[in-house]
Amino acid sequence: MRNSSGSPVVNFGREKKPGSGDRPRVPPGLIVPPLAVTLAILTALSCGPYRLGTTLPGHLRTVYVPTFENETYEPGIEVDLTDSVITQFRRDGNLRPVGEEDADTIITGTITGWRRRVLGYTERGETEVEEYRLYVIATVAFRDRSTGEELLAAERIEGYADFFLEGDLASAEAAARPRAFQDLARNIVDAVVAIW
Repeated sequence: MRNSSGSPVVNFGREKKPGSGDRPRVPPGLIVPPLAVTLAILTALSCGPYRLGTTLPGHLRTVYVPTFENETYEPGIEVDLTDSVITQFRRDGNLRPVGEEDADTIITGTITGWRRRVLGYTERGETEVEEYRLYVIATVAFRDRSTGEELLAAERIEGYADFFLEGDLASAEAAARPRAFQDLARNIVDAVVAIW
């Protein structure tokens, strides 16, 4: 085979096979996007919410949650908060709530604060409140029952819920309570599990 000037062309083993035709060559840029898309999908999946097991030490699998103490003037909230904490431990799945005798760990808590803060006013001015934030604050301790080791000591944790003033303030606040308890319970369980 010779080029237009009559000089021989060396192909180094890349001669065209008879009948293969001129196949268009795929530019390298067209191969990268499918690869990039695949890597992006794998990265997104690897960052998703998953749990391959607990990070807690092997001997810690259960928790006892006695009723929280209540140092506020809000009667009965200690029962609602304790129920929320137990429910959150069940949802989380790292520590299973059990009775005191069967527990590997124990979490104790005291509700130390209950307050309301104004978040927004109506368009009429700063005399009519439209939105509030309800805060519930607790001090929590968590210990290993077998060793007596304090794993979390007197940790101050808070939860809150925002609510609009619809009707009277007492009713609107009562409707926001469960969400504030759930937020505080989630923060308590996260603080316990984050130790490891």
